Amino acid sequence: MASPEVGRWRAQLRIQLNRVIVIGGLLTLLPMVALAERVRAGAGRRLARGCLRALGRLCGLTFEATGADHLAGTGRYIFVPNHSSLLDVPAMLLAWPDLCFMAGADLFRIPLLSGAMRALGTVAIDRHNPGVARRQLAELARGTRPACLAIFAEGGIAPPGRRLAFKTGAFRLAAGAGLPIVPVAIHNGGRLLPPGGRLAISPGVIVVEFLEPVSVVGRTSRDRHVLRDLVRQSVTSSLDAGPPMPARAAR
Repeated sequence: MASPEVGRWRAQLRIQLNRVIVIGGLLTLLPMVALAERVRAGAGRRLARGCLRALGRLCGLTFEATGADHLAGTGRYIFVPNHSSLLDVPAMLLAWPDLCFMAGADLFRIPLLSGAMRALGTVAIDRHNPGVARRQLAELARGTRPACLAIFAEGGIAPPGRRLAFKTGAFRLAAGAGLPIVPVAIHNGGRLLPPGGRLAISPGVIVVEFLEPVSVVGRTSRDRHVLRDLVRQSVTSSLDAGPPMPARAAR
C-alpha cells in the first residue's frame, strides 16, 4: 500500500501533467476552432465541444449538468453563473450546446483567443466605459441573437474562497429584452482549478446546476437591483448546499 507521501507525489505529478496537456491542447484547439468556423458555420463550436470533452477525459475531469430538464430547449435565456475558475466557460459550453458568452472587449486583443471567441459568437462589451456598455446592452436587447447568452455577473474570477458582488448589466439586459434569467451554480471549479492555478487542473467533477428561472415579466431596467439580488441569492444558496446528486453528463 502506497504511503501518504507517495500518494501526494503522484497527485502532484498528475496535476503537472494535466498542465502540459491543457497548454498543448489549447495552443492546438484555439486556432483550429477559428479556422473550422470560417470553413463552415457551426463547425467551430462542434469542434470546440468535442475537444473540450477529450481534454477533460485526458485530465481526469468530468463535466456534469443538472436542472436543465425544466428549461425549454428552444427558449431564449440570459444565464448568470458564478465565476470561480477558468473551467467555468468550458463547463457552461458543454452543459448548454448553443450558448454564447459576453466578454470584455479587451479580451479580443489576445492572439489566438480572439479568433476562437468570435467563432463561438462571443459578444464584446466595453467594461471600462459604462456609457458605451449601456448602449451596447441596449442594442443587444433590441436584437434577436444570440438565443442564449451567458454573463458572468461578477465581472471576473473571484479570489479563492470568496464571491464577488454581482454587477447589474446582465439584469438590465434581461429586463430590456424581456428574457428570463437562469441562475447557474457551477460547483467545484475553484477547487479543481483555482485562480492563479496556471492551468494545473486536479482530476474531479465539475457540476453545472441550472436553477429555477427568474421571470422579468413586468420588470424594467429600474428593477435590475431587485433581479440581481434574487439571482445572487439563488446561486449562493445552491453553492452553499453543495452539488446536487445525481447529475448527468453534460451534453
